[in-house]
Amino acid sequence: MNYNEFIIEIESKCAGKKKLQIENFTNYCNAIGNPEKTLKALHIGGTNGKGSTSAMIESILCAHGYSVGLNTSPHLVNYKERFRINKQEIKEEKLLETYLKYRDLHSRFDTSFFEISTALAFQIFYDESVDYAVIEVGMGGRLDATKLVHSEISVITNIGLDHTKSLGGSLEKIAWQKAGILKPDTPVIIGKMPDEAKNVILNEAKPLGSKIISVDNQVILTNPTLTPDGNFFDIELPEYGLKYQNLICNMVGIHQLDNVSTALLCCAEIAKKHHWQLDEALTRQGLSQVLWQGRMQKVAANPTIIIDGAHNPDGIEKLVYNLANIYQYEQLLCVVAILSDKDFKLMLRKLSHIVDTFIITKSKSPRASSTNHLFDEVSQDKQVIVREDVKEALQTAKNIATEKDLICVTGSLYTVKEILEAL
Repeated sequence: MNYNEFIIEIESKCAGKKKLQIENFTNYCNAIGNPEKTLKALHIGGTNGKGSTSAMIESILCAHGYSVGLNTSPHLVNYKERFRINKQEIKEEKLLETYLKYRDLHSRFDTSFFEISTALAFQIFYDESVDYAVIEVGMGGRLDATKLVHSEISVITNIGLDHTKSLGGSLEKIAWQKAGILKPDTPVIIGKMPDEAKNVILNEAKPLGSKIISVDNQVILTNPTLTPDGNFFDIELPEYGLKYQNLICNMVGIHQLDNVSTALLCCAEIAKKHHWQLDEALTRQGLSQVLWQGRMQKVAANPTIIIDGAHNPDGIEKLVYNLANIYQYEQLLCVVAILSDKDFKLMLRKLSHIVDTFIITKSKSPRASSTNHLFDEVSQDKQVIVREDVKEALQTAKNIATEKDLICVTGSLYTVKEILEAL
């Protein structure tokens, strides 16, 4: 089997309509000797911001000289993006070798695509003896494959309405699912979220004896300045003795202020737990060099083209704020393709507040919403163009935009993926 055959084989094992459960993967991990139980994991869950927060934590820890494994999902262009050690993607040969070693067990326990991916991360991070493993939850938490990892600390970035068919249609139900990653006597960092969601997590944490560490109570972020190249701000964590002025994070957008607060608090707590100190110069270095694609990412100039993977109403709301308050432009053209199981009606309604011209399109995902459905939800006072291919839609936007206009591509990470492939 070569690498391409490996990718085809595991992609055929997508969970699809399988019932969400964790028993098979638990049995698989037991059979291979439970490498996940030996890791020092920072387990990152939540609705939005999981990936950005994970990448920030990775960058801060790497700057301090630690060996750091990062496991995220989904990937944008290449499957290898899901696995990094010290910001370097794992080589194809290592992924294939590790899979083949346990291929028969994957077959025996009928593991899904995501479970196989999680298993590869567990095993490779164990083999490479990383100091810390930053593990992003796939979906939810209670029945997510990553739940099995040994957590030094749990993080829940925020709670919003997404994956409602699987996780429930209310903030309380989704929070309960996300709280499934909590472990006995393991600290949990809670990001900014509505009280009804936070209360659910607090109720789940209490009987576990989990120490509650809230961004609202522990982090003071002031004097933010948002720019197209990143955010400047002052930040203070009094209980950890940290106070930084004019800090910069190269991740763009107001939402990244919440993510950096969560990431820095996580690193401060893990440093305290393991008896080392965050160094100001190294922390500055780490936050200025975060590697994370597809989030408020500038990919071209004249006209400026921004790609952003916002894929639910909360994400779109932040995107709208960022486009309106960070960039200067005459007209805003939005190339948008959204999955059919998302609240695309509300997403398009929010975008309509600032978009001058919509180029409605459709990604290649089997879950993609039809252009007809999206077209019907766009405000009738907007100019709307329909293209059935994402790359063609971007080219259309470029053809009609002037150098002073702004083009934004959004709606789904699948949409962003196709643009990055084209570029």
